Amino acid sequence: QLDCDTQYAFRAFAHNVPGGLNRSDFTATLFCTTDPCGGGDTNCTFTQGYWKTHGPEGCVTGNNTNQWAVNNLTLGTVNYTDLQLCSIFNTPSGGNGLISLAHQLIAAKLNIARGADGSAVAQCIADADALIGGSVIPPVGAGVLAPSAVSTLVTCLTDFNEGETGPGHCE
Repeated sequence: QLDCDTQYAFRAFAHNVPGGLNRSDFTATLFCTTDPCGGGDTNCTFTQGYWKTHGPEGCVTGNNTNQWAVNNLTLGTVNYTDLQLCSIFNTPSGGNGLISLAHQLIAAKLNIARGADGSAVAQCIADADALIGGSVIPPVGAGVLAPSAVSTLVTCLTDFNEGETGPGHCE
């Protein structure tokens, strides 16, 4: 499978061509570019489930359809690599509001990095980052927040990611 938004160069030759030649000369180089990551329209949103299954190798075993536009994100005041973000996506919330908040915050930030207009969710993102602060999200760290402390923000971010608010869900 080819990577999205990538230019490839192709050249071909043949062995045992008619006329007794052992091989042909190479053809001229043909350059082709694959479609942009995530499709054409970038002012739309995907769910956190989409981002988990379309992230770097490590989010889902055997995945090679990385459509993340970034290699790291800051949640609260802590910066996480793409593989750390995948580990967060792969961690069930298990009653820890910090994890459920992180799932939706990661998705919202990935949507915006991809080109979605984030003005409808900007305040929710700022409030979520302020609430998270320096807490390190499991399994990278051991931060905890009560589900009741994050429920309004989780709803706001989920509504954005699912297209209920903001530019709408991607087709």
